[in-house]
Amino acid sequence: MLATFECAARCGSFKVAAAELNVTTSAISHQVKSLEQDLGLRLFERGHRLVKLTPDGQDLRKALTANFTALSNTVRQLRLKQEIPQLTIGATTAVSSLWLTPRVTQFWRSHGDVMVNQNVRDRPFVRPLQPDLIIEYALEPPKEDAVKLFGDKLIPLCSPTFSHDCDGDINTLAQAPLIHMDAAETNWTNWPNWFKSFGYSGPISTQQRVNNYTIALQLAQDGTGIVLGWKRLVQPLLDSGKLIEYSALSIDAPGAFYLIFKSGSKQRPEVRSFSSWLVENLE
Repeated sequence: MLATFECAARCGSFKVAAAELNVTTSAISHQVKSLEQDLGLRLFERGHRLVKLTPDGQDLRKALTANFTALSNTVRQLRLKQEIPQLTIGATTAVSSLWLTPRVTQFWRSHGDVMVNQNVRDRPFVRPLQPDLIIEYALEPPKEDAVKLFGDKLIPLCSPTFSHDCDGDINTLAQAPLIHMDAAETNWTNWPNWFKSFGYSGPISTQQRVNNYTIALQLAQDGTGIVLGWKRLVQPLLDSGKLIEYSALSIDAPGAFYLIFKSGSKQRPEVRSFSSWLVENLE
């Protein structure tokens, strides 16, 4: 009845409304009358050929027009969402903010017809994968269909304002305020692993511990300590001067970052397009 009323109110004629809705004029009149009886209000002043809205009818029309417009916009957006090819890629908070998101933005500049959604989490992605793609650090090539993105170097990083002096000696570094990360990902290199690679087996400062790499990086930027940095991953922070290398000591990361495909996702053109672009634009 409300849709019939809106049409009649917009047309200013039951006859014209009937033609638009492909029903009889009497059907329009009957539905409008039923609505008036239900509301206990007169919505139209009836004339010989035309009908005119009463003040109550005008109020109802305004309300319906606003709601029908909003409904129409919502339906249009839902249809558009279904029409636009889209994919989902998963990554950790750090990988997303420092490496992936800037590249998604670049991708959109030349591929605006593909929607790229991100699934960000700091715990391992469960198998079978839900996202179409994930970026994951691994010590060995994954068993799934995957492409190696890049390796990295692990270096000590700190804020330019960090006041602890460093003479480049491994023993001095071991006693400096270190930011440790207790990650859900057990294959990430930590400070004990890093020092061990230099043959150091002495005591290590354990002043600060966090469970999120983004938080660890922020603590380092705030000048509270030294974080173990993945040089390529945190390059934006080095370029901006928010972090600097604490010393020249570094090791090659034992693993690498991989782009892993959900089973069957590579068959979709949008997934192939985005993954190929990502691999071709690693720098």
